[in-house]
Amino acid sequence: MFVYDTGRDMMAKSVIPGENMLPETTYIKLGWGLEQTDDPEEVRRLMLTPINSETNLKEPYNGYLVYQGGAPEVENFNRQFRK
Repeated sequence: MFVYDTGRDMMAKSVIPGENMLPETTYIKLGWGLEQTDDPEEVRRLMLTPINSETNLKEPYNGYLVYQGGAPEVENFNRQFRK
């Protein structure tokens, strides 16, 4: 989130980083968090607190693609950089 201008702009606007949480999971968790409280800081705390392994700190670089069934063209592209 801090590498490119867009990410820095989003963080400056208090966007909550979802790490490697799937978009669908983030949507449901945000709805749940907003139901719990109206306090933005508490919602932020809830979003950043793992509840049921929705984020994985040990995920491989291509973990999202693996969960989605893989993408051979991405693997072929990445292979050239892992020599």
